[in-house]
Amino acid sequence: MRTRGAVFFFAAAFVIQATLLRGAAFDGVSPNLLLSAAIVFAFLYEKPYGLALGAAFGLLWDLNFGIYVGVSAISVMCAALAMMLLKRFLNHELVLPALVGALMASALNNAVYWGIYKLLGIPHSLFYILKPQLTLIAYNTLLALALHLVLRRGVIRHRRDQYYKGGFREVGGFRFL
Repeated sequence: MRTRGAVFFFAAAFVIQATLLRGAAFDGVSPNLLLSAAIVFAFLYEKPYGLALGAAFGLLWDLNFGIYVGVSAISVMCAALAMMLLKRFLNHELVLPALVGALMASALNNAVYWGIYKLLGIPHSLFYILKPQLTLIAYNTLLALALHLVLRRGVIRHRRDQYYKGGFREVGGFRFL
């Protein structure tokens, strides 16, 4: 994906997050499309789109809707960095590693977000914060999984692709699939 396409995707995610996903709240919790996009972009692409654009649009989110500026940017950057590190050890083409990575990155994002707010003096206890966490992590993970399934088509090369260089190996003069 080109940089313009990634910027457009994150801008659309920002608008959808601010408008449509607020109505999709379940038990007072709505999914975080910007976080899910940053997770998937960090996991699928070699360029640091998820890290840079996640931080930029997280900062924009804080400027428009946050109490403190920079908290969303830092927490999304931590999640994207975790996915970039996990990408080295997991196969980004498969669904299960993407699911596990999104689950871990979403939990990390929420922990960093709460930790920064706690350092800044928000009086919410850990138990108050943990109450909606399962719903929020499940929402973000399912959204990241859906984005992964849609966006991985442009990353993974298939047999019909003209640049595909796999599928056959020659053993003893015979060709096997």
